[in-house]
Amino acid sequence: MKPTRLDRVLMTSALLILLSASPLRADADSDAGIAAKVETIIALNQHLSGYAIKVHSQDGRLRIEGSVPGVIERALAEDLANLVANGVPVDNALDLDAAFAESPGPLTAQVEDLDLATRIRQRLGWQTSTSGLEVSVEIDGGIARLQGRVGSTGASDRVATLVGTTEGVREVFNYINVDPDILTAERERQAAAGEVERSDTWITNRVSAVLRYDTTVNARSIEVSSTDGVVLLRGTVTSLAERQVAEALAGDILGVREVESLLSFERPM
Repeated sequence: MKPTRLDRVLMTSALLILLSASPLRADADSDAGIAAKVETIIALNQHLSGYAIKVHSQDGRLRIEGSVPGVIERALAEDLANLVANGVPVDNALDLDAAFAESPGPLTAQVEDLDLATRIRQRLGWQTSTSGLEVSVEIDGGIARLQGRVGSTGASDRVATLVGTTEGVREVFNYINVDPDILTAERERQAAAGEVERSDTWITNRVSAVLRYDTTVNARSIEVSSTDGVVLLRGTVTSLAERQVAEALAGDILGVREVESLLSFERPM
C-alpha cells in the first residue's frame, strides 16, 4: 500500500527523534542534550509553539531566547524548561514584543493530528464492527480522509460515522471503495479477532477510552467495569439517545459478551 502523508509524517518524526537521541548529536544528559529537550517541550506546547523560541547551553546554564507576547507565556516557557532541565540553571531572556499567535505552530499541529489519527485507529481496531477492515486514515488539521476497501456499504458508513463522532474531527471525507468480493475475507478476519480472549482489564480500559473519544457521550459521568466479559455501565446520561450510544459502543468492543446498563437520566435543573 502506498504510504500516505500521515505515514510520511510518522516516519519523519521517528527519524527526528532517533537523530535527536543520537550520540553524534548530543548526549541526552549533556547540557546540549538538555537544551534540546527544553526546546522540544516548548515547541510542542500549544501556547508557545507559535513563537520563535530557541534554547542554548553555555557554561553549565540554559538560556531561553526569542519573543513571546506577554509575561504569562514567558513564565510558562521557564516553567517548562525547569521540568526537564535536571537542575541546570535557566536564564529566561525572552522578549515581550511578539504578536499574539492565534494558532499553534506546525509541529504542535502535526502532533495533534497524529494523536487524533491514533484515537481513530484505536476505535477501528477495538470495535467488533470495524476491526479487520482495510481502511487507512489520514488527518490534516482535524480533517479526516478515509481510504481503502470494505466489503459493504454498511461497513463504509459505520467507519465514517465512527470517525465523525471522534473528538477532534472537524470534517470527514470518505473515499473508501466498496468491493463485495472481499466481504467473505473481511468477515473471516473479524471472526478471528472476535475469538481472541481478552481480559476484563483490557475490556474495561478500551470501553472507557472509546466512551471518552466519542463526542456524543459524556464519559466523565459513566463508570465502567467488566466481569467475565460482561460490561457494567453505571452513572448518568442526559438523554435516551446518549444512553443508547454508550451501550452500543460498549457492546461493540472486542471481547464483550454482554452489556448491563444501570445508566440513569440526570434530573433537569
